[in-house]
Amino acid sequence: MQRQAVLILSCFLFAIILPSNQLIDRSSAEEVIDCCDSVQADLYLLGSDSESILSPFEELLTETPSSESIESALTTPEQIEKWSLPSAWSGVIPESTWSLELYFEVSEAGGANLNLSATVTVGGSTFTGYLDAASSFVSGSGTLTIDIPVESVTVSGTSEVSVTLSARTVVFSVPDGPDATIEFFWGSEDKDSKLSANLPLLDLSLDEPVVEGNLVYFGLRIQSPFGMEALVFSDSISLTVNGVLLVGDPTEVTEGDSILVIWTWDTASGGVETVDVSSEYILQPGVKLSVSSTFEVETFDSNGDGGGYYPLNEPLRTSGRGSPLSIKMDLELETEDNGLRLSRSTTLRIGGEMAFWMRWGMDHIGDEAIPMTKVLKNFPAGAVSDDERGSRVIESIEVNQFEGYMGSYFTTYFQDGLGIESEELLGDLSDSDTFAITLDLLGEERVTNAPLTIRIDSITPLENGASYKLIRSFFTSQTTPLWSSYDLAISGSTSLMTSFTIVDLDSSDLLEVDHLRFPWGEMVTIRGEGLTKSDDFSINTVPTTSPLHAPLTLTIIIIVILAGGLFLGFKMVRQRNRYPLLIETILIPLVFLMHFFAYPPLFVLSSSSGVVMVWLATALVSPKKLNGGATETPTKAPNIVTSFPTINCPQCGVANPVTSTERPIRLACTGCERIIKIVA
Repeated sequence: MQRQAVLILSCFLFAIILPSNQLIDRSSAEEVIDCCDSVQADLYLLGSDSESILSPFEELLTETPSSESIESALTTPEQIEKWSLPSAWSGVIPESTWSLELYFEVSEAGGANLNLSATVTVGGSTFTGYLDAASSFVSGSGTLTIDIPVESVTVSGTSEVSVTLSARTVVFSVPDGPDATIEFFWGSEDKDSKLSANLPLLDLSLDEPVVEGNLVYFGLRIQSPFGMEALVFSDSISLTVNGVLLVGDPTEVTEGDSILVIWTWDTASGGVETVDVSSEYILQPGVKLSVSSTFEVETFDSNGDGGGYYPLNEPLRTSGRGSPLSIKMDLELETEDNGLRLSRSTTLRIGGEMAFWMRWGMDHIGDEAIPMTKVLKNFPAGAVSDDERGSRVIESIEVNQFEGYMGSYFTTYFQDGLGIESEELLGDLSDSDTFAITLDLLGEERVTNAPLTIRIDSITPLENGASYKLIRSFFTSQTTPLWSSYDLAISGSTSLMTSFTIVDLDSSDLLEVDHLRFPWGEMVTIRGEGLTKSDDFSINTVPTTSPLHAPLTLTIIIIVILAGGLFLGFKMVRQRNRYPLLIETILIPLVFLMHFFAYPPLFVLSSSSGVVMVWLATALVSPKKLNGGATETPTKAPNIVTSFPTINCPQCGVANPVTSTERPIRLACTGCERIIKIVA
């Protein structure tokens, strides 16, 4: 019995000592929470009235501030505004001093004496601070600060955390009439009023690493009351392994109320090794949170499927950085059955997180076991089997199912999945005679963030001479940016007898437009690089088969006008100096340049007619020639030296020699070829 008692007592003592033993590897825990009990951070004052909130993210500041004004002397307490956290985070608020910094402006008065208070509410506790007496007189514009002493308080997820600004008295000094006012501002980039506070805002933890061959996946779990904002608006999130920063793009997934950010480590030495892992989360400039742990991992001489981390849950479409997008559009305008039709081929090249989300969704078509967003859940399984579903590889049957169902589902998939208004980008496909959607994995069939393309081909009949929208800014409203930026390249062409007429762009500073006209058709090129979702533009045309606008007939009309005018001009100067007219033929290339750069047809035709009028005017005023070929000056009669008598033509005044004494005699004028009859 004594031996049993000693054994039991020894086991009990060992169990007590074991958790504190430094030799025990921390990697045995599935999750290590090291951060954060509380953090000193700035909470920006945002919104007004019922939408007034506190937020640590300066990205939510707007260009225009919210404000509240006091327009007369105040002698009784009055609440100015109350701001609250949308939801508190569990933890302990330590004893500290919070500071409210607020922008103000005094107008129509020399200054104002203020008696202000700020009350912080934490759960059932309230703490009040007052504007310092030395700062109670203000003038012009600036900032004022109210310090609030806060005692240690435990908060839960249901606790209220708020700050209320109140004015007890306001007295204006040297008011300039009855319009003396003091106005308080907050919520904008230049008037970023804020509450500096020390409180728990989020938790960071490192998940147990996942090993796949020679790859190790480390996950940082973020839990906060801010949801996706904690990921999107953070200044940076990074992870280091053995002091080396992992530079690859992580994968982000949601698990309940948590956000899991996963990095891939591919430089393991092989076998069993101990690694030091640390992660940094920068909430805002100067506010850095960190978590670290040590794990024991065992890697093998294999890279598994080589596709990188494959999440069991639906990955996030964006971490806030956004994905790259490139759009190429080919247009062809032609006639068919005496009508107009537009062939449009639009190719979207998608990369980054969005490509990964699309690939993962296609690998889970018809999956009923995993909770997914509605935009992916609506895809029917079709002929996709359970063996093909979730295989980490996109089989041809999954591609076919995706393409087939997109024929009727494209509007929802583009709008809710890609954040794109399909009608603004592709036109109204319901008006198309035919359209088809084609997916190209670009040679990479694994579920990874490798780029892919979606091509939409359509043929749409158009009304002759009616305005038609080629494309318009097409992104939906996005609180979290899905796309970092995008490039746009549009190429359009017409047939011999069709024309875009005009290419009307309402934001020429965003896009470059080239509209060229050839005898065999028009060419339109529209380019834009580094565009963002906030860039607003619209491109419209007026497609037509009018002969006046058609490239071939317009070219012929121009040639006929210029050739006819040139022929008539040279006929008029047959007996005159041709050099002025020859010099003015340089206007011909100018007309064709206007035609080439697709100036409006009426302008080109008017220019052609104007050139002809210039030619005819020049022909009329060109100096005349003498018999010997010399040019007659219009201001002085020529001095003719001859042994024959002369007679001036009554029509043109040219002197003609009379070489015969026979009477009557008929002579042909050397100037205008009129017959002159001499009878005596």
